[in-house]
Amino acid sequence: MAKLKIDSDLELLRERVTTFCAQAGYQLSPQAEAILRDMVNMKQLTGDYYCPCQPQRLPETICVCQAVQHGLVEMLGACFCNLILSNNKDKE
Repeated sequence: MAKLKIDSDLELLRERVTTFCAQAGYQLSPQAEAILRDMVNMKQLTGDYYCPCQPQRLPETICVCQAVQHGLVEMLGACFCNLILSNNKDKE
């Protein structure tokens, strides 16, 4: 049963982030699956999909976090955890 919950959480988060990227004109990192799995593990421990790169567990650090919603990706080329990338960022 726990595996089903993790798979369900992973699909929900993947859909949330993919939808946001499509609407905002961003793309997912090549490491997206590993980052999404880390967030699902975080949810199992903390109760929500908090950004693994933020020290505080606040509503504004839940993925897709407020910093990303307010232009962080445009300014830096990526979000804090490198899950969401600007389409303008040079591919490495």
